Amino acid sequence: MELKKVFEQRRSVNFFDTTKKIDLRLFERIYDVAKFCPSSFNLQPWRMIVITVPKNKKKLKEAALNQPKVEEASLMLIVLADTRGFEEMDKIFDDMLEKGYQQEEAREGLKGFARMLYDNPVASRGFALRNASLFAMSFMLAAKNFGVDTHPMDGFEQDRVKKAFNIPDRYEVSMLIAVGFHNKKKVLLERLNRKSFKEVMIKEGFKTGRRE
Repeated sequence: MELKKVFEQRRSVNFFDTTKKIDLRLFERIYDVAKFCPSSFNLQPWRMIVITVPKNKKKLKEAALNQPKVEEASLMLIVLADTRGFEEMDKIFDDMLEKGYQQEEAREGLKGFARMLYDNPVASRGFALRNASLFAMSFMLAAKNFGVDTHPMDGFEQDRVKKAFNIPDRYEVSMLIAVGFHNKKKVLLERLNRKSFKEVMIKEGFKTGRRE
């Protein structure tokens, strides 16, 4: 699909066709496109919990303000942001070395630089959530390219989600993504307006004294 059409046609679908299921092979094809999104040092600090079993959807729904689409979607993704992902550098740096991105003598310095940037509670959380969000958006666009609909969700109780699915402390729940096919019996309303370029563009920074 033409890229512009992918952006235009991707919608946050609230109503999913419960009779249509996503084959996990299709899901993997979507992932194999989405994985090319950028990440800091190519560390890819994200994981996905894939929820398809009804009893697990029910648990997730209870932690997600009882939103019906959790059970209606073919599958649910819990997108995890790995706050300790910067520690898993050796495999990535081996690849960098093999492909000429760095020299062996620079490895320890680069690892030290990554730790300097991320090895504290505030920075590690920001690192993980920013990168996981890049992946999540890429996944939703890739899904639309394959004709699959999605809905990103931040309406959930993180502590309940983590407890229900035994998620280790190192992970933050970046978002939930409902994945499936739009229920054509439910008409999508006209897309809401987006802010114009002039509304969002700030040239060269804020003026002195302006904080709004």
